[in-house]
Amino acid sequence: MRFYRQAKFQACGICQGVLIEMTRRQRWLRHISRIILFPWFFAYLAGVLPRWLLRRGVLRRPWARFFHFCIYLTICLPLTLLCLVEVVISLNEQLLGEQPSYRLQSDYTAGLAHMSFPQMGPPTVDIEPVDKGTSDRETYHRYLMELYAPVIFQKVSHHPEWDIPVFLDFDGTMNPRDNIANEPKYRPFIAGLHGEVTAETEDAYYLTYSLYHIKDYDHPVREVLSSWTFHDNDNEGLHIRVDKNTMRITEVETWFHNRFLLYNLTGKSTGTEPVHGTIHVEKDTHLLVYGQPQGHGVRLVQYTDRETMKKNVKIIRFVGSGKDVPIKPDHSFQDNATYRLKNFDSWYEQAQGPFDQDGDPHGDSLFAHTIPVGRDETGKPLFIGRFISGLDYRIGSWSRPKPMWSWDDGWDQIPIAVWHFLPSFSFSSHAGIQVSHKYLYNRPIEKIFHRKVEEMGPLFRFESARRKDQKWAGLQGRGDEFDRNLYWIAINRALKVYVNYVFRAWGW
Repeated sequence: MRFYRQAKFQACGICQGVLIEMTRRQRWLRHISRIILFPWFFAYLAGVLPRWLLRRGVLRRPWARFFHFCIYLTICLPLTLLCLVEVVISLNEQLLGEQPSYRLQSDYTAGLAHMSFPQMGPPTVDIEPVDKGTSDRETYHRYLMELYAPVIFQKVSHHPEWDIPVFLDFDGTMNPRDNIANEPKYRPFIAGLHGEVTAETEDAYYLTYSLYHIKDYDHPVREVLSSWTFHDNDNEGLHIRVDKNTMRITEVETWFHNRFLLYNLTGKSTGTEPVHGTIHVEKDTHLLVYGQPQGHGVRLVQYTDRETMKKNVKIIRFVGSGKDVPIKPDHSFQDNATYRLKNFDSWYEQAQGPFDQDGDPHGDSLFAHTIPVGRDETGKPLFIGRFISGLDYRIGSWSRPKPMWSWDDGWDQIPIAVWHFLPSFSFSSHAGIQVSHKYLYNRPIEKIFHRKVEEMGPLFRFESARRKDQKWAGLQGRGDEFDRNLYWIAINRALKVYVNYVFRAWGW
């Protein structure tokens, strides 16, 4: 009997200890849950002092409740709203994914120009050789366009469907106004690049490749704050200079947020532009190109980029004789996607018009606004299109999608249209190299004006813009981490708009 009572007391002690421990754990869990569920926590915190004063008889219950309400209204409610907004901002940043980087990486600066970029994904298919001596010019130039077709490392953000490069006429028409509306019908995408041998001189071939995107967009908060940061359609790209003696790529220029970036194999420039990095290639001829998400600026891949190229990226190669591999419009890493190639002839057909009015939903022209480029022998003005037509953009803004001949770096000494029409002059000015300016072939001039470059040269009068602000200052501090202060600016603006709306609704 004594043993039974002793066992009973021990069991009761154990149960009591377990209950005490459970109570203690519940108390801690309750405190932790209050912190996690911060609105409840702040409401609880606001009542700590009033409850303490109530227990000591300093305040009666009605006054304690009133004191509790005042503390919550003046201190804890603003803290609750502050934390709530910060949580929403953090969740929003996670959902939006990677933001574009504006850092201009250079292997020369990092001392890594001797390193080879690692192979990522299956290599570009072999291009069937074409004998220059036995083939016509068009066939040989098509061969060169495929031989030097770049490998695109395309980063994606919260609208991957707008980051994937496609043909401008992916929906079967050259009218770009309905491309955003038609885009969902064509998923998953077969990527497309526009490219060509733009010109041939005595010592080099000049090739152009452009990446057309359905829309240029930005972080949603920045779009609220400014209508300059987004527009329908986008067109970015690059020039490649191939030396005829070696058939190697010796210089490259890319279009990066209204600036030309120069790349070469020496790291030196005696021209107006600094060298922004080295040239990495796959299988000797396929240039490695980096495409930003959102704003889609184009630069060359550097060895220092290798870690960032393992997420939120689509690696796209020329399909050649292989099979099309569609691109998934999501954030997944994909290293086996392919693209097709098409020349710019359909662009050149409309380069001289017609030109519809800004924002005309019934228009069907490819271009809007004009660039004066000179006069013909009779004195008639010559014009070419300045912007790619669209519906959603800031009217009057220079930040609008442009064809290649409209890419104009306001800080260099090259007039508008020269970069695309006469690329040897651009490379000579930017890199300070001695090159031939005797053109054996010039595709854009012959396709647009139906005349030889020697005939058009005396007629051209290109406009030249000069900017006085610092060229690189606008890119400093941008990209990667989004400035959280902009969220609060946007909230403040939205709150003021709502208050004004309420006052107007009441007739005040």
